Amino acid sequence: MAKNLKIIKAALLIAIILAALAGLYFLSLYNVTLANYLIEFTSIFFGVCLFILAISTTYLAKNSFMVLLATVFFTSAVLDFLGIMSYQGLNLFTGFGSNLSAQLWVLARFIQITGMFAAAFIIEKMLTKKSTIFISVFFPLIFIIIVLSIFVFKIFPIGFTDGQGFTLAMNIIEYFVIGLALCSIVIYTLKRSKIGRRNYVFTILSISFFILSELSIAFYVDSLGLLNLLGHCFKLASFYFIFRFFIETNIRDPFTILFNNLKGTSEQLQFASTHDNVTGFLSGESIFLELKKQFEIAKRFKKNFSIIVIDIDDFSIINDEFGHPAGDRVLSFLADIIRSSLRDVDIKGRYGGDAFVISPLEVESGNALAIAQKIQDNLNTASLPVDNIFGRFQISAGVSGLRSDRTLDEIFIEAEKALLKSKKSGKNRVTLMR
Repeated sequence: MAKNLKIIKAALLIAIILAALAGLYFLSLYNVTLANYLIEFTSIFFGVCLFILAISTTYLAKNSFMVLLATVFFTSAVLDFLGIMSYQGLNLFTGFGSNLSAQLWVLARFIQITGMFAAAFIIEKMLTKKSTIFISVFFPLIFIIIVLSIFVFKIFPIGFTDGQGFTLAMNIIEYFVIGLALCSIVIYTLKRSKIGRRNYVFTILSISFFILSELSIAFYVDSLGLLNLLGHCFKLASFYFIFRFFIETNIRDPFTILFNNLKGTSEQLQFASTHDNVTGFLSGESIFLELKKQFEIAKRFKKNFSIIVIDIDDFSIINDEFGHPAGDRVLSFLADIIRSSLRDVDIKGRYGGDAFVISPLEVESGNALAIAQKIQDNLNTASLPVDNIFGRFQISAGVSGLRSDRTLDEIFIEAEKALLKSKKSGKNRVTLMR
C-alpha cells in the first residue's frame, strides 16, 4: 500500500512538472519574457525560503555547511532578482541592454557553484560564532563589490552581444563553473555518508541541472530564444532540488547531518582510544584483545599462531641525547618499516615505551622468525629521513609460537624470554624460543 502511494505521488509530481513545462512553452510562444519572469521569480522564491528556513533552524542543526549553502543561494537569488529587473522593456537600468542581465546571470551562477563546492569541505563543521561572522560579512561584501563593478565603475567585462551570444570572457567563466560543478559532484559523492542517501540524491540532482542550465545558456545567441528558456528552467530545477534538500534536512529529519557527524567523531574517538598516537598501531589492552581473538581462532581451527616482540636497542640513549621528540620520530620510523614489511591483516601493536608486539596471521614460529629478520634487514637498509637527527639505530626481537596446549600468556612470555636472550647475546639479533 505504501509503495503504491509513493508511485502515485511520483506520477502526480511528474504530471504536474510536465504540465508546467508545457504551459511555459506555450506561454513563451506568445511572450517569452513573461515565461522567464515566472521561472525566475519561482527560483528566487526558493532561494529566499531556504535562506529563511536555514536561519530559523540553526538552533537544531548548528551546521556551518547548511548556513553557508543557504547564504550562497540567497545571494544568487538577489543577483537573479537584479537580473530580471534589467530585462529589456522595463527600462529600470538604462544604457546596458541585454549585457547587464547576462553579467548578473554569470555572476549569480559563479557564486552558486563556488559556494556549493566550498560547502562540501565543511559538511562536518559545527556552526561557531567565528564562522557566523565570516559568512555574515563575506557575502554582503562580495555583493557590494559586484554591484559597484557593474553599475558604478562599469569595469566588469562585456557579457553578451545580441546576435552573437556570450563573449569569450563569459564563455570562459561558464566553462569554469561547469568544471567546478563536475568536481563538486565527485566531492559530494566521496562525502555522501555525511549528508545521507536522500540528501545526496537531491544535491547531485541540483548540481546536474545546474550543469544543464549552464550548457543551455552558454550556447544561446537570442535572449528570447528556446535555449534561453531551457536554461532558466534547468536553473529553477537546480534551486528546487536544493530546496528539497533543506526541507528534508531542516524539517523532516533535522538531525541526519548532525548524527552522521557525531558518528564520525565517535569513530575517531574510538580509534584514538585503541591506537597509539605516535605509530598508529594498537595500544594497551586493545593489542591483547586482538591477540586473544586470533589465538582462540587458531586453537579452534588448528591454525598456526606466533608472536614477535621487538625492542629498540639503546632507545633510552636516543631519548637522553636527542630528546623525546626525536624518540617519537624513531618510533614512527620503525612503525613505518614494520607496516611495510607486513600484511594489513597482521596484528601490530605498541605496548609500552619502545616495545612492539606483532602476530602475523596464521604464520608458524619458523616463518615468524623470517619475518622478524626481514623487518630487521629492512630497517638496516632503509633510507633515513633527510632531516633526521637520531641517526641509524638497531632492534632486537624475540619469537615464539603455538605448541600443544600452550596458553596465550605462555607464548607471550616465551617471546619476551627470546627478546631478552637477543639483548644478552649482543643485541641487533632475532631469537626463536620454540
